[in-house]
Amino acid sequence: MANKQPNPRSVNETTGGSRSRRQALAAMIGAGIWSPGLLAAAEKLAPVRLTISESLVTDISINDAKAAMAIWLKRMMLDLNIVIEFNANVFDTTEEIVRRAHTGQFDVVALNVEEYRQIADTLDPTEIVSEAGAQSLEQYLLLVRRNKGIQQLGDLRGRRLLVLKGPKMCVASAWLSTILDEGRLGLSEQFFNTVTTEPKASRVILPVFFGQSEACLTSKRAFDMMCELNPQVGKELTSIATSPAMTLCFYVFRKNFHGLSRERFATVYTTLHNSPSGRQIAMLFQFNGMAVRNVSCLASALSILDAADRARARRGAGMRKG
Repeated sequence: MANKQPNPRSVNETTGGSRSRRQALAAMIGAGIWSPGLLAAAEKLAPVRLTISESLVTDISINDAKAAMAIWLKRMMLDLNIVIEFNANVFDTTEEIVRRAHTGQFDVVALNVEEYRQIADTLDPTEIVSEAGAQSLEQYLLLVRRNKGIQQLGDLRGRRLLVLKGPKMCVASAWLSTILDEGRLGLSEQFFNTVTTEPKASRVILPVFFGQSEACLTSKRAFDMMCELNPQVGKELTSIATSPAMTLCFYVFRKNFHGLSRERFATVYTTLHNSPSGRQIAMLFQFNGMAVRNVSCLASALSILDAADRARARRGAGMRKG
């Protein structure tokens, strides 16, 4: 790599991914699964009422995401021989999910861990359906250039911070708050000169590489991908703080929802790669396989959210005393 600069063709790493996801969507639409006898094929089982958080939508367009998920759910109904009820708009806001949880209006929900925490008392902790394998866990990295003399978090006071925005960055703000609190460095908006969020990994990581920003907060997965595209990025950037590995996005059932419909629903997500439609939805939403775990897989993320709440409460108490 000449002049230690990333290949410009490699910088826009999401272009190829978006194109392949659109191709997968086209394949699903062309699969002819909009069967008029869809509901008639279901057995005499109670419908599975599904809610999906809009927080899980990746960098594909919301319309593509809606179309892909609607097609996949209709495919599931045929494959499972059950009825799945879902919002006509497919995705729901966090506020709507909380309302539905407390009024018993869904049987299974796809959401992030921050949303889970708000309605955990209504959910069954024994089965968490989340991404399988090493890809199931996410970590956050606080990255700086090696040659800038920044060796610890305190060295970033008054500097610029870029933060990756995405479905699996849902605990990033809380984690940053906890490490600042541990170092007694105050609030992020007061500690840093500016904090800017960006949806593309290249627009978060590369400005640090080129010296346009002093630090970035990104996912380890995004950084690893950038390093694969441009190895010099990995040589020049280093992490001064790393979060625990966390499970962040998943499906979970409501309490007291049991029976054959639940068993079938959980099974189809753990056997995604056994069918073309399953592989297509995995491509569109950027995950590999799914596995069933219990609530202990959420311990790391929940502990960070709890720690951030405690830090916020201490700051609030300090302000009241002052």
